Amino acid sequence: MQKILLWSLAGVVSLLLMVNLVLGLGTRGSINKIQAVQAQVANGPQMEMVLRNLSIRIAMAGEKDPAFKDLLKKHELNVKLEEGK
Repeated sequence: MQKILLWSLAGVVSLLLMVNLVLGLGTRGSINKIQAVQAQVANGPQMEMVLRNLSIRIAMAGEKDPAFKDLLKKHELNVKLEEGK
């Protein structure tokens, strides 16, 4: 009787260890996804500045080549250049 109880407890512990392993691997995957999204969010302000500078340069080039103006319109980027430049 004690051997049956011992083997039953060993089986339950083994099952719990496997469940813990599976949950740990799932958690690791979720953490990696969260960190990737956090990195994108953290880079947001920097990318916004890059996009703003790029759109200004495209708008300046659009004064000579209408294809650049069409590119800005296509992506719905409204850029107003200063008259002094």
